[in-house]
Amino acid sequence: MDFSHLSEPLMASMIGALATVAAALVQLRISWRKEMKERERGQPITKKTRRGPVFVVIALLIAAAVGGFALSQYFVSLREGDRDRDRDALRADLQSKLSEINATAMRLEQARTNERKQIETEVQRADASHLGEEGAMASVVVGPCKPEGVPGARQECTEQSALRVAICARVPASATVREVQLYVRAANSKQPWEEARVQAGQDAEQARFAEKFTERPEGDAKQVCQGFANWSGEKSRIARILVKYAL
Repeated sequence: MDFSHLSEPLMASMIGALATVAAALVQLRISWRKEMKERERGQPITKKTRRGPVFVVIALLIAAAVGGFALSQYFVSLREGDRDRDRDALRADLQSKLSEINATAMRLEQARTNERKQIETEVQRADASHLGEEGAMASVVVGPCKPEGVPGARQECTEQSALRVAICARVPASATVREVQLYVRAANSKQPWEEARVQAGQDAEQARFAEKFTERPEGDAKQVCQGFANWSGEKSRIARILVKYAL
């Protein structure tokens, strides 16, 4: 048994009870030996001699009561200590469970955040992909060709002397160009654009797109450009490009 946590009054009671019991046992043994000797001598046993063991027994009962009380208090203190330890263990267990719950909640919140970011990224990618399928468009109006020469002299424009422009459409820097569709029609024409499509390098009534497109960076995007020339001296032209790309 561990007596280190007993209070001083309780410890004193237990020591006093043990001392009383020890003294009573010694006194009882002395009285018993004295009575035996008197019997051996044939002497009559006096009332005083008979009262001796009675006092010893009373002392033993008192000591036993005190010792029992002290022992019961000791067991009570043990139970209280056990309850304190159980309470501390329960508190530690609850704290551990709360920590686990908090950690689980944080993991779930992080998972939800990551999932939300992933969904947003996928939506943005889908939107960008949809925009790439629709394409980036650009157009420009090119006036009739006016050759340089002697004023009043009749001269005709040629492809070599034609006005040349670059038509550029802006796309994301990470885009891969899949196709550049080319369209050209007269400025005052009502022709549907679907019917005005031409091929790169194709002669379109004194107008022509360059054979290849070019790319040039522009910050977080890039420009996809297609050259165009119009050497018609009478017609203004609308040149349009539609750049389809993938991300």
